[in-house]
Amino acid sequence: MLHQIIVLVMMLSPCGETDAQNKKVVKKAIVVKQVSPLFVGNYEGINNAKAISINLKADGAKVSGSLMMNGESAKISGIASKNIASGKIIEDISGKVYAFNAERKSNTLFFSITFPEYNNQVVKMELTKINALNTAILTKQRDSRLFGTWRNTEVISSGSGEFYSSFSTDYFLTLNADGSAFAWSGKSAGGTKDVMVDANGNGKAQKMEWYTQGKSLFFVDTLSKKQSSVTFYAEPARMMLSTNNSKKVYHRMK
Repeated sequence: MLHQIIVLVMMLSPCGETDAQNKKVVKKAIVVKQVSPLFVGNYEGINNAKAISINLKADGAKVSGSLMMNGESAKISGIASKNIASGKIIEDISGKVYAFNAERKSNTLFFSITFPEYNNQVVKMELTKINALNTAILTKQRDSRLFGTWRNTEVISSGSGEFYSSFSTDYFLTLNADGSAFAWSGKSAGGTKDVMVDANGNGKAQKMEWYTQGKSLFFVDTLSKKQSSVTFYAEPARMMLSTNNSKKVYHRMK
């Protein structure tokens, strides 16, 4: 009997060790999200004398962000596959929804919006990816009354009678909430009683950064970081920028 017990113990012992040795460690699978970094970043451009800026981020194949055009903002959401993305744009104020398509090539973002209220007209834009704004600028204060796109019309006249001539030029300024700013010239028109001139602006915008301190508006060159300032006075529909030599009144476009 004892012999049988000893034999039984000897038979069971290896089995116990084998079971312990054969225990498998189950590891949880790690799922890695495939982010679409190609679209991530800030993009800027000009379309029909209007400054446009787009900020995009990615979460897996999903892309989202914001669009600022002509002083109005909208939210972007869509799906990206390689260098192609599509989805919808929702205006912040009106809530209107539009479809968009985008393609990224090198540092250029080709972006198009379909407007159903205009018989599905497609507006195409070309934007360039920019470097992140200076961190110091992002932390500066900016008076929210200045956000938007403004227009100043400068009129120059001379002479009198048959020698009288007049010439006017539109100047535009966009001040975004993120600290970016754009300035460009628009349409020019004028002449004498015999000659008339009517020309469009070149559409090239000067990129700057901006912030406010008290009643002073500071502009910062994005490359040299040199600053210049003007005194501002702001109302809902207009603002005045003043220096020691001039005063210019800007009217809100929308």
